[in-house]
Amino acid sequence: MNAILIDVTAQTVTDIDLKPGLWAMYKAIGCRSVDRVTLNGTDDLWLDDEGLLHDPQPPKFRFVGADNVFAGNGLICGYTGDGHTISTTLRAELIRPMILFLGNVPVRSHEPVLIDWPL
Repeated sequence: MNAILIDVTAQTVTDIDLKPGLWAMYKAIGCRSVDRVTLNGTDDLWLDDEGLLHDPQPPKFRFVGADNVFAGNGLICGYTGDGHTISTTLRAELIRPMILFLGNVPVRSHEPVLIDWPL
């Protein structure tokens, strides 16, 4: 399936042919667990779920005009209404100018906050 790889080490955004399944995502991103961020009504950004936990942390990127910083490589894939991952209709040439590579800037992961709600 068609996907877009955001490579933070090479600082490239490229179209790739991705085999279906999680193992192919793990290999493309270079991780062992993924997390998904919805980009729009048809595309998701897949990331290393443990990106901020690595020591040292991997290089980071963000979308121009957005505040969210992502650690490690990213993978853009399409999705269906029932949640299946499919080819994206986007192309790297469209996404490339929207990516700002940040290098090795340190980002701290936030500790979970437990709230005790009185009943």
